[in-house]
Amino acid sequence: MQSREIYSAFSKYVHSYDEICLLLSVAPESHAGLFYIALGLFHRDRDVRIKTADLLERIGDHEAGQHWWRALSRFEKLAYIRIKRDAELESSDLSKGKAVPGIGMVAFGPNIDKRAS
Repeated sequence: MQSREIYSAFSKYVHSYDEICLLLSVAPESHAGLFYIALGLFHRDRDVRIKTADLLERIGDHEAGQHWWRALSRFEKLAYIRIKRDAELESSDLSKGKAVPGIGMVAFGPNIDKRAS
């Protein structure tokens, strides 16, 4: 719960050029850089994962932040791409009026009546 609040605060308050510069100044390149922020991509709360991906996108668009973005591991970048892709697919499905599993409904597989033993 506490980590959720931390990631939400970063997402809520880091938008402008100066705010991103301030964040980057406390995430020095020689001491893991954006590693601890990128851990939010693996948070169990879906909302935190999306907010973290949005924050990393803003950092990647930032002139100085591009350097930190390139220092992220391939694993972190793949997680970012997966989260952004899933969010875009979900928003396009919602705009078309399709039901999206996990939002207001439960998706069951074809073997729902079978008992696992």
